Amino acid sequence: MTEPASAIHQEVNQLIDSQIAALRGPSLTQADLLEYRERAEHIQNLLSVLDRIESDNIPKWHPRLRARNRKSIAGRD
Repeated sequence: MTEPASAIHQEVNQLIDSQIAALRGPSLTQADLLEYRERAEHIQNLLSVLDRIESDNIPKWHPRLRARNRKSIAGRD
């Protein structure tokens, strides 16, 4: 795993732990809900970046990439 990808994984794990801690609390205030939503959006953004990083690291000959290309070609017919 690349260095940026591992840093993103670590940040996502920390954010998920924060989400779990927020849900375990006695009750959520409006401010807590806003922070929860912001963290959820941040997690989604980080996972999108991680997907791009990891897909860039797949060699062009990789079976996963070839299968994806076959599906896109088949859809054009």
